[in-house]
Parts: sequence; C-alpha cells; structure tokens
Amino acid sequence: MNTKQYTIKYLRDIKNKGEKLVVFGRGTVGKLALYSLTNLGLEVDYFIDSNEKLQNSKYFDIPTLSAAKLSEIDPNSHVFIAHNYLISAEEVLKKNGIKNYYTCTELWKQTDFSKENKIIDLNLPLLKIERMIEIHHFSYLKSLGLENNTLNVKHIDIMVTERCSMKCKDCANLMQYYHKPTNSDFETLSKSIDRFMKCVDMVYEFRVLGGDPFMNKEMYKTVNKLASLEKVKSVVIYTNATILPKNENFNCLMNEKVRLQITNYGNDLSRKHDELVDMLSGNQIKYVTERVKKWDDIGVLKHEKKDEEKLNKLFMDCCANDLFTILNGRLYKCPVSANGTNLNAFPYHEDIDGIDLVDEKIDEDNLKLRLRMFYNNNKYVTACNYCKGRGYGDGEIDAAIQTKKPLPLFG
Repeated sequence: MNTKQYTIKYLRDIKNKGEKLVVFGRGTVGKLALYSLTNLGLEVDYFIDSNEKLQNSKYFDIPTLSAAKLSEIDPNSHVFIAHNYLISAEEVLKKNGIKNYYTCTELWKQTDFSKENKIIDLNLPLLKIERMIEIHHFSYLKSLGLENNTLNVKHIDIMVTERCSMKCKDCANLMQYYHKPTNSDFETLSKSIDRFMKCVDMVYEFRVLGGDPFMNKEMYKTVNKLASLEKVKSVVIYTNATILPKNENFNCLMNEKVRLQITNYGNDLSRKHDELVDMLSGNQIKYVTERVKKWDDIGVLKHEKKDEEKLNKLFMDCCANDLFTILNGRLYKCPVSANGTNLNAFPYHEDIDGIDLVDEKIDEDNLKLRLRMFYNNNKYVTACNYCKGRGYGDGEIDAAIQTKKPLPLFG
C-alpha cells in the first residue's frame, strides 16, 4: 500500500499553505480521526464517503463528498483513510486521481484522548479507543503483507458453540436456524488454532463467539489456549449479558490478554447486565459494554442467481467480507458463509468458500500457501448468492427481536 509518511509539523505546514485536509469515512474511526486533527489544531475541510446516502450532507458541520467530487474540487487534497478497508479505499482514491493519502496511525500516536474537544465528544471508553487504533494499525500491516509476504491478521472469529441464550430472529450469525445446536468440539478447535497459527505471523484479536460463548462450560479451554500464544495479542469474548460466568469460565477472564465485549440489549433481554458489570469491575477484569438498539438488516436466506458483476460488488460493499470465522475445523470468510455451510443451507467449495484446517493430508507448506491466498483474495463466496450482504447504509432494523422457536431455512 502506497500511503505517505507524515509528521504533525508537515500537516501544519500544508494547512498554512492553504491545502485541504480530508477524512475518508464517516463511521466511528472517522470520528476518531476528526477528534485527533482538531485537537492538534488542524481544521478538516471535507469528509468523503462511499455511501451515497451520506454524500452532499454535513457531519459536524463539515461537508461530505464523494471521492469523484473531491477530485473535481481539489485532487491535491490530503486524505486520511479513516476506516479499516485500506486497500479498497486506496483503489477508490487512485481511481479518482487522488495521490496524497495517509493512515491514521501516526496521527493517533500524537493525540491525548483524555483532552476535551470543543467540536466533538467521543463518548467512547478508552479501552475501545485503544482497540480501534490497534485494529486500524493491523489493517495497515495486512496491506503491507501483500508486498512483503507476511500475514498479519487484524481479527478472526472462532465459534465455541452454536447455542445461544436468546432467540433473535434476525441474528447475522444465523443462530435462529439451529434446531439442535451443539457446542464445538475442543479437540477440533485446538487443532484448528494450531494449524492456523503456523500459517500467520500475528493475530491482533481472536474473537470468541457463539451463540453466547458462556453456554459452553468448557469455553475457558479455548480462551486459555489462545491467550497462551505469543503471536496472539488479545482475546475478546462476546456475550449478551444473560449468563454470569462461573468457575473456570470466570477465571479465564482474569488473563491480561482477555477482554469481555458486552452487547447490552436492555434490561428485559440482557437481564444480568448490571450484575455482570459489577462482577467484572470488582475483579478488575477488562470489559466494554455497549447499548445496542439497531442491527444491520441482512434479510433472510434466499437463493438468487446474481451475475458476476453483482456478486463482486455485493462482496466488496459488505462490511462482513473480512470477518474470517473458524467453525468445525474450517476457516470461512464470514459468519454467514460459516454457519450457512454448517447448516447445509448451500454447497461448499474448498479454497473458494473455505480452507480445511484439520485435514492432515494437507501438509503445512501447502496449507500456508492456500490459506494466504484465501485470506488475501477479495472475491465473493457461494454464500453471496443467498445473502443480500451488509452494505454500509443498507438499512437498519430493531435489534434482538425474539422468536419463540427456531426458524426454517428459506422459510
């Protein structure tokens, strides 16, 4: 990736010359970039965003444009890529003749996030800010890996159970379709982790998921194994705050590498939330809790014959296209692909839809080559024919609406 290096002095010099500073991305990362630039005394002239619904509007009283429009106004603008899809962002900027673009890593190193900002109130816990910065940096390392033959993974999901304590009819991980959910086999999980880690240079974040991971009383075995690995920087466990962890499932949370990510759906559903937070705080366990009222609308599974162009666009526009997931010995590109295949909702093609991590007939060198090709290949998978994708700005629905019983596939 051909991003430019910079210093804060350099940025101040170009602003003094009347050149424009631009933030690419109006999500939470863009908000973080705006906070940093304004705290450093650097005025942002424009946002750009690929979501057409956001273009020609204002964000913190700053105009939002398309990359094409920015190119018309001033192709020599200086653009900070403020999301984690750096390679696709670079392609958009190059296509529109914009040559001055940067990552936000150096910018954030110079920012005191405890300092008051008159323009923007981040209202984010410091632990979440630190995590966002690390993931952005690992996205940059991933892009460099294409050039220097390394594989630095920003995050990867690992499913320890199909079981969930809720029955959400719109779950993006397809838990609503499991009629007889089971826990993942630890031996298969352990072998998958071992084989995967031999193929990569670093993983910033392993995300332990279900269902709800605490439904598996042996979840701790996977967490402890991941936390023991030198090449794994952090382990994040996702929970809906319906279960209080006990015994070894609680003890594993005390590891310095481990953090709990709590999705709070309100007192009626996340009924153990306050008790869980008190338990974690009292034991100095790291956690972040977020109140969630809306979800991306991914629709229902439905087989559609889409042409090549439509499938590629669907995949590239999908915010889940790099949510790599390990499930039952295979690595998939996203949770819909993983769980849909596991549910036999659609066919599976090795090397296109996933990589078998536990097949001993595949030697380590071959697995490493195939895994890296799979990880770096930005091409749609079979699941895209059955899913409407999760494009930015595609619409939201109320989160965690409950159903009384599992739903039929394609029902």
